[in-house]
Amino acid sequence: LAPVVAVGLAKWDPVPTPPGSLLSPGLIEALREEVPALAVVYSDQETSYRVAAYAPVYIAVAPPGHVANTVQNEPFERAEAARRFLRTGDLAIPQRYGAEYLVVDRLRQRREFELVELYRDQRFVLYVLPPAP
Repeated sequence: LAPVVAVGLAKWDPVPTPPGSLLSPGLIEALREEVPALAVVYSDQETSYRVAAYAPVYIAVAPPGHVANTVQNEPFERAEAARRFLRTGDLAIPQRYGAEYLVVDRLRQRREFELVELYRDQRFVLYVLPPAP
């Protein structure tokens, strides 16, 4: 077993992060500059997870494997709601979770919203969400 491990470690190269999984520098700057600290930001699971890494905000959804499975957190219900939001664009879904801002990854959702835009680039749009009615 030792020779197999030695050869494997000698030839091991880390897998590079695919460009599609990164946030744009402009979006990161907008999140840090335009969104107040501790605000609630809504997006799809993967984008939300990365938003939380770059800005001092709360996220309303994350991959369930990265969230404590508690009654308050509802990780699987939130993930399902996020998938429903991607399908329908129903703004009541992020508003239900107290979201104040919406980040749309246009590779995952091609829908446009008639909301105030704080930032836009080829891939991402950062919107201000109105309060829930």
